[in-house]
Amino acid sequence: MTGVAPPRADCDPPPRAPRRTAQRLPAGSCDAHLHVFGPHARYPLHARRNYTPHECSLTDYRQVMEAIGVDRAVLVQPSVYGTDNSAMLDALRDGGPAFRGVAVLSPDTDDAALRDMHALGVRGLRLNLVNPQVVSEPEVLALLERLRGLGLSWHLQVLADLARDPDALLSLCDKTDAPIVVDHVGKLPPAVRQHPLYGLLASGRCWVKLSAPYRCSAEATPYRDIAGLARRLADANPARVLWGTDWPHTELHSGTPDAALLAELLHSWLPDAATRERACITNPARLYEFPLEATQ
Repeated sequence: MTGVAPPRADCDPPPRAPRRTAQRLPAGSCDAHLHVFGPHARYPLHARRNYTPHECSLTDYRQVMEAIGVDRAVLVQPSVYGTDNSAMLDALRDGGPAFRGVAVLSPDTDDAALRDMHALGVRGLRLNLVNPQVVSEPEVLALLERLRGLGLSWHLQVLADLARDPDALLSLCDKTDAPIVVDHVGKLPPAVRQHPLYGLLASGRCWVKLSAPYRCSAEATPYRDIAGLARRLADANPARVLWGTDWPHTELHSGTPDAALLAELLHSWLPDAATRERACITNPARLYEFPLEATQ
């Protein structure tokens, strides 16, 4: 692609010099949500994408891991790559056993490719209900059934706006018995106290990621209004909460958050140390099939 200029990013980059946290996460902690992007010349972006990210590599993210005390992490296929998971899969090859992945797959993905992805650490399929332009819900559910037939029990990760569509999860629960993981607190407004998500968590039917507070907070950093929502979700079922940074924080246009701040916020969201350890260690170990012993 000599002579072809790379696409210009239309959102802000993450901080390039990660600050070390004042309060370290417990040893063995897992960041359950991040993305890698680029190089764009090697991994072309989808033509129908709704944003253009900066190039952010696994090497860049490893600096974040060291700064905030993360030992394990989950790479999530972003919408800008459509069903081409090459960037994520190559990052899993580079990252090794400390990393897992969540893919977005074409319905014609063959069985051998599914087995190869599982061996690399992929453990889930992502369904985007906010911008459902890549794969449809029926296609994802059919893939989950195929995976089950191969003896691979992957979960269904859902990006949804549960404030606008509170029954979206109930509908999915009627269609699959795969574990359902909700991104970014379901984009619920911070003051919401009654919602089907609480009941689905309490029953153990769903999981939720305490991630990306800037996507639903009504306040600027440090997003203090999210603390009550995070605690209510954890109180509903502390065995079904996960924590993630959402690095490199795409689609923001007035600066991106410091990952150290996001890690420190977890201490105020979940002041009980045992609950924090569940969100950071025990729960992701169970869902993503990491060894339970802490990584040193």
